[in-house]
Amino acid sequence: MVEVQIPAEIRAYKSKLIFGLSVRQLAAIIGALAVGVPLGVFGRGHIPNDILIWLVMLVVVPFAGWGFLTIHDLRFEDYVRIFLRFVFLPQKRVYEDTETNLFVNLKEEILEETIITQRLEAGEYERTGR
Repeated sequence: MVEVQIPAEIRAYKSKLIFGLSVRQLAAIIGALAVGVPLGVFGRGHIPNDILIWLVMLVVVPFAGWGFLTIHDLRFEDYVRIFLRFVFLPQKRVYEDTETNLFVNLKEEILEETIITQRLEAGEYERTGR
């Protein structure tokens, strides 16, 4: 009998294209090669080798991150966007007086309870033995 494994979460399914790589991963590899190889080949005569190696890595790493990394179930570009927004944009901090809200909520609950007991005493509701 043939067995087919079904992922517990349907979002966990990733279709594979070639060599067990998804389309996203394959596009990341092709993009990294398309940018990194010409940079390494044509930069060899103009840039010192130790700097060129670092430059190629800095250019290729975002492609690898885009294709292969997921952090807390977020794609790389989503994570970077959220991280940059958190670091560089001002954060809105809302002050909420919790003690006042607690007293207001308690007052509302007491009012609701008194209204229900008044209606029960007036005979609007039937008392049940529950």
